[in-house]
Amino acid sequence: MRLLAVAIVLAVVLGSGHPAWAQATTPLGTAGLYLIPSFKVSESFDDNIFASSSNRQSDFISRFYPGLQGGYNSDPFTLLLSGGFEADIFAKHPELNDPVTGWNAGLNLRYLPIRRLTLGANIAYTETKSLPTLTQTVVDLTLANPLNPANTVQQGRQRTTLLSASSSAVYQFTPLTSGTSSISYTESTLQGGASNTAYGAQVGVSRQFTLRDTGTLGDIQNVFESAGSPTTYTNAPTVGWTRQLTPLTTLGVQAGPQFSSRGGVGAYANASLSYEYKMAERVVRASVAYVHSQGFVVGQAGPTTADTFSSAIAFEPLRSLQVTVGTTMSKFSGSTSSSSTSTSSSGTSSTSSTTTHGVTAGASYRISRWLTARTSYSFSYQERSTGGNIPHNLVLLGLDISYPSRVDR
Repeated sequence: MRLLAVAIVLAVVLGSGHPAWAQATTPLGTAGLYLIPSFKVSESFDDNIFASSSNRQSDFISRFYPGLQGGYNSDPFTLLLSGGFEADIFAKHPELNDPVTGWNAGLNLRYLPIRRLTLGANIAYTETKSLPTLTQTVVDLTLANPLNPANTVQQGRQRTTLLSASSSAVYQFTPLTSGTSSISYTESTLQGGASNTAYGAQVGVSRQFTLRDTGTLGDIQNVFESAGSPTTYTNAPTVGWTRQLTPLTTLGVQAGPQFSSRGGVGAYANASLSYEYKMAERVVRASVAYVHSQGFVVGQAGPTTADTFSSAIAFEPLRSLQVTVGTTMSKFSGSTSSSSTSTSSSGTSSTSSTTTHGVTAGASYRISRWLTARTSYSFSYQERSTGGNIPHNLVLLGLDISYPSRVDR
């Protein structure tokens, strides 16, 4: 459950913004070999393209996202490979135009060797200069890998890489009892900043005690490595409980002590509340989540303590129209460091605390089976204990084209 609750909320909050490069969620029909070409185009207004606290510069940005996904899909076995790249055209800063602002590649595997056992694996690599793309990629990775420790803050247009590999196993011992295990590897780099490597492992068992109550026991272990920072090992044994308060309301809590090789005992906590209700015959979904855990910030050396609160509302006023509204608040604290380089200077700075606030609103309309129009607005405000604060507004309009086709018929 590490970060999964907040990731689901963030997926709703950010889902109408910049398009996700992870394409494994494309709905497929009957079993067979599939090829899924896609093309996404957007026009956005960004009022702070360099994520600066002063002398902010704005621009209109045209972005193009060609992509391709292919593989085999069936109930017992699914293997999908995906890849794509991103190109940017700036209206007022042509020197930033780039035919390959970023690119990505991924693998998604799901296998049911026997009825009770489900195996899964995900590998994803992203390289980009776009902060919205990086932020969305982190959300996608957390949905695919609940152990994902990576977090992002306003870094400006710096080339960033993020590699994630994870595997998982779920075994159904009885109709009421199941066990889970997963391992992960995450590596990030930032141009002019610090690199981070994290290893994660999680085991757990869950038991449904009543029709409304499910209890869990788990253990989460992480290892953080970064140049210039001592290797840190953490271990968090956890106890969790999920209760269906009503047929449409679910509350989940997971918590436990977190032990660190740096000394001292902290805490791990994960809580979420989801609620559905009908309004004018349409279902409205509302959710809130809070996570307190250890992770790292891309570009900053060493682990950080992350507190993240998020909320979202999603509904469909029309059959093909989805509307989302959400908020996020994250605080990253700890002994972190980063460095920056330019043609004239280089150096290293330490950041003890960074807090980000965000508000988003978006809508998507499915014009046809293969064409979707979308629009979104996002506002973020970043407060730092050193350096100035960073406001950021982004307005986006876009079209997504995706056409799944069977190639074995």
